[in-house]
Amino acid sequence: MTGGDSGIGRAVCLCFAKEGATVAFTYVKGHEDRDKDDTLKMLLEAKTGGADDPLAISADIGFDENCKKVIDLVVKEYGRVDILVNNAAEQHLTNSVEEITQKQIERVFGTNIFSQFFLVKYRNKHH
Repeated sequence: MTGGDSGIGRAVCLCFAKEGATVAFTYVKGHEDRDKDDTLKMLLEAKTGGADDPLAISADIGFDENCKKVIDLVVKEYGRVDILVNNAAEQHLTNSVEEITQKQIERVFGTNIFSQFFLVKYRNKHH
């Protein structure tokens, strides 16, 4: 699951863990370390007997090569990806459209749009 360290992503990870799934999720290192630690603790407590320990993966999924690394790491650790949840998103709050920069738009598209394509692409290569 991308963006599984907090909010809706954390809730989905927790529900999967309670139902017996092995869960891996991405987070942004430095920016979301505390959320990652809290989520790992929750997932370990919710884990059922048949599931492997959860895995937190630090990755900026706004880039093709990082999406490949995430999928490769999950496959190496668990053997496969049964369910891919593309939850990560980025936004930049502004008061006016004039305040939005090209760099911000590129970041939003990288995280919110391109990552979904690249993650599915690399997940499908393993099946």
